[in-house]
Amino acid sequence: MNVAVPMPVDVRVMDALSRLLMLGLMGLSMFIVGAWAYQHPAWPVRSLVLVGDVVHQSAPGMRAQLNGRVAGSFLSVDVKRVQHLVEDMPWVRKAVVQRAFPNRLRITVEEHHARAWWGEAGAPRLVNSYGELFEASANDAASDVNQWAILDGPPEQARDIYQAYLSLAEAVKPLGKRVEALRMSQQGGWHAALSGGVHLDLGRGSPADITTRVQPFVSTVGELTQRYQGDLEAADLRYPNGYALRLRGVTTGNK
Repeated sequence: MNVAVPMPVDVRVMDALSRLLMLGLMGLSMFIVGAWAYQHPAWPVRSLVLVGDVVHQSAPGMRAQLNGRVAGSFLSVDVKRVQHLVEDMPWVRKAVVQRAFPNRLRITVEEHHARAWWGEAGAPRLVNSYGELFEASANDAASDVNQWAILDGPPEQARDIYQAYLSLAEAVKPLGKRVEALRMSQQGGWHAALSGGVHLDLGRGSPADITTRVQPFVSTVGELTQRYQGDLEAADLRYPNGYALRLRGVTTGNK
């Protein structure tokens, strides 16, 4: 008959310590190897892959702009820093940077789509399709820049101004006019310039208020221009129940 004899306590303790020491050495070795691979120059970023509907940027141009400003290997490069640097480049609205094994960075870019000037025609400050302001060279803008309107006002109101412009542009289409400029004063008053030298005082209010005010004007002004045989020159829409009208070559014309 065999009887198991328990190991002495000191032997069991030494055995456990030996195991822990072995595991610690293995972990340390893995850490050292990982740290070496993380920083080793054998893992450089060799190329950039540019993804998205990109017109104003290119992978070679982007790499040239990042050259000397980004440090680290493929594993250690700070992708958040790369993202911020890319988003500071002209025409870039948003960027997402990802590692692509074995040695590439995949950069997905959303560019600004310019829709209007801000302040004055030809200025470097533009308005994108979200109503956001950004700065870029007008020389790189789209071919339809001559059709862009000029928007202006408090910069923090840029989104509202852009929305008001879109609503107004749609509202005046029945007149055969397009919006050439829309400005919002510091006091919240709106003034629009239409093609053909037409000026509109629109009063104060939200973009929805402006649209509500313009619609009855658009639906009735044609009758007045025909009656008095004069082209529209200006209108004041600040009245609660009507508007004042000025026609070219006509001395009176109030409604």
